[in-house]
Amino acid sequence: MRNRLVLAALAASLSTPALATQGLLCQAADGDAEISLSLGTAGGLGFAGASMAADGRSWVTDPAYGEGEIFTFGQGMSDPAGIRIDFFDDIVNDRVAELRLSRAEEGDDIILAGTLRIVGVGAWALSCQEQ
Repeated sequence: MRNRLVLAALAASLSTPALATQGLLCQAADGDAEISLSLGTAGGLGFAGASMAADGRSWVTDPAYGEGEIFTFGQGMSDPAGIRIDFFDDIVNDRVAELRLSRAEEGDDIILAGTLRIVGVGAWALSCQEQ
């Protein structure tokens, strides 16, 4: 019985949520800003984590994503037209950033592009690619 519990625990640890995620990296053409998202693949907008950098500053939703000020997913939506996410401070009191992405698809070509606004820092046009 003990071996079964150990094997079950091992199997559970191997099937982490990270295995069911995809990455999306959005960058300004001049390299002055970027945001990297880990999104679930189960449908809808399954948010797993993010890191963001601009103007010599950085933000992360969890220290596992690197160093930076903590920010958190506040609200968001995804539909065939694009993705919209608002990020807030760690106590979900003040808005930190707004990500607005539009999606265009023609045949095998899929494009995601839009804007990132970081409150009190600036706004940038972004293009995105899967990681």
